[in-house]
Amino acid sequence: MPNTLKKIQQSQDILFEKIIKKNKESYFLDTWSEEYFDVNKKGHIIVKPNKTGKGIDLYELTNSLVKRGIQPPILFRFDGIIRDRIKNIYEAFENAIQEYDYQNSYELAYPIKVNQQKHVVEVLKQSDGTHPLSLEVGSKPELIAVLSFYHLDSKKETLLLCNGYKDEKYIELALLSRKIGLRPIIIIEQYYELDLVLKLAEKLNVDLEIGFRIKLHSRGSGKWASSGGEHAKFGLNVHEINQAIKHLTSLEKENCVKLLHFHIGSQLTSIMPFKKALREAARTYVEIAKLCPAMSFFDVGGGLAIDYDGSKTSQDCSMNYTVDQYARDVVYSIGSLCKEENLKDPMIISESGRAIVAHHSILVTEVIDISYALDKNSILEPPDSEHENLLELYEIYNNLDEDNYMEALHDCWDLKDDIIERFTNGALSLEDRAYAEKVIRHLMEKILKLSKKLKFKSKEIEKLNDQLLDMYFCNFSIFQSLPDAWAIDQLFPVMPIHRLNTVPTRKSSIVDLTCDSDGTIKKFVNPKKISKSIFLHELDSKAYYLGIFLVGAYQETLGGLHNLFGDTNAVHVEVDEFGYWELKHQIEGDTIREVLEYMQYKKGDIIQNLLNSIEKSLKNQTITLEESLMLKKNFKEVLESYTYLVV
Repeated sequence: MPNTLKKIQQSQDILFEKIIKKNKESYFLDTWSEEYFDVNKKGHIIVKPNKTGKGIDLYELTNSLVKRGIQPPILFRFDGIIRDRIKNIYEAFENAIQEYDYQNSYELAYPIKVNQQKHVVEVLKQSDGTHPLSLEVGSKPELIAVLSFYHLDSKKETLLLCNGYKDEKYIELALLSRKIGLRPIIIIEQYYELDLVLKLAEKLNVDLEIGFRIKLHSRGSGKWASSGGEHAKFGLNVHEINQAIKHLTSLEKENCVKLLHFHIGSQLTSIMPFKKALREAARTYVEIAKLCPAMSFFDVGGGLAIDYDGSKTSQDCSMNYTVDQYARDVVYSIGSLCKEENLKDPMIISESGRAIVAHHSILVTEVIDISYALDKNSILEPPDSEHENLLELYEIYNNLDEDNYMEALHDCWDLKDDIIERFTNGALSLEDRAYAEKVIRHLMEKILKLSKKLKFKSKEIEKLNDQLLDMYFCNFSIFQSLPDAWAIDQLFPVMPIHRLNTVPTRKSSIVDLTCDSDGTIKKFVNPKKISKSIFLHELDSKAYYLGIFLVGAYQETLGGLHNLFGDTNAVHVEVDEFGYWELKHQIEGDTIREVLEYMQYKKGDIIQNLLNSIEKSLKNQTITLEESLMLKKNFKEVLESYTYLVV
């Protein structure tokens, strides 16, 4: 008997392994995860911040937090992934520097616009000991944020790249930051800034270092290609740079020029436009360096992409190159030209914010309801009515087979239009129309089942396949947590974080809590062709959680308060090599009171207005004293509660 049980267990384990493997393939986990995420024998997602070790069970972690009163949606931030991303980028450049015998070093800069959250920036600051990290700011608020973190206690002088529109206060703060251990480089992006910077540096008696941001002729690739090129929003054209150098030379200030910066767009999907831009920028650098001997930094800007869909192509949500190739192209382009012109190799800087932080955040949301495309318990009976349309529909359904299903589909569409017109004109009852819709849904499902045997499917069948989807209602707001999915059709990998040792059978779309038809995820990762659906599990008695991955870049800052859904609960998690975890920070999501205050509704005012309404209602006897007490109690409790559903 024990041997029999053992064999049964072994057979079950083998079956589970096959299902897990199939699910990993179906959600394309291995193509986009960069080895940070995997599935364990329980069928749960595990997170491995260093790509090695046992990792942490995300489902068990979620359950543990729920027991502590931290409700979904929860944004998980795995700080170890940030550190590993920094290490990987540095290793790529260090290898390229060694390969090409480059005579200077590389420094990674973090543009804090990518994710300005305090605890995220803290993690970046702590990485200084192993890998130096420069910072890039583009506004006064971002500059203030940096000044609150970096000071003389830092282990080294931190390079501060100052971009964006600048007024006197911005420039003064940046220049004075040199007094507290930073090394500010003011990057001239509009010509008027030059005289302003010179005047304020002299006034403050501060050593001035400036850079030029150039508008290259070359443009990038992907969604943000228009942010580069000759007509870009920021930067100086070559004529303006030449005039600026002449002006500085006339003042004997040409040694203030230390850096050339360019940026041809975020999420560069193809390496070829970048290589072209590198050649143009490198030539510009050496020409400036001949006129400004103190030139010492070559800043290639942002753009290092993330392979969101795992296709490794030049599609908008992918990249057709590796970090190693990116680094080699940068080092070779500037190094070979400097050698040719007998100039010193500059320090190379890249502002690779997306590549640093995108992977480290996962949004976990709970499915709270399902709207089925077809009632799974529905049985199709003949119509009670003798109406010809209903009888014909039922006959089409009964006679449907592999030979006539396309004809049946076309007949069905014609009948549907006729039925709606007759209903509108009063010739069909509500009950008749309801029955017609039921038959049509059954008919569509039957057609889809028959079409599965076909090697090639018509456009009509593909369209039908995309229409008959279950809608899984999830406890989150796309506009708050995934604004790029709504605004620019950004793909984010989505999959269940558990039950991956069982087969998901429901073909679905994902909808959020907002009262907006755009609050839907309708595009899902598929390296071959973007999918308009995802397979999910039936709900059971336990909570069903979905993970939305690679959301660490831009999403939190760009998030909006549609329907007044605020920031989600967030936790920073540290994981050791044995899979033990520790919560470093817990950040409570916005309460209803807080989001109302964003909209100028003050707590005291809204409570007083409610009390006034209650008093009037008591006087008019439209509410009882007991009801008024209940209303006040519930009102105050809800006011201080999470903006999302508490399931």
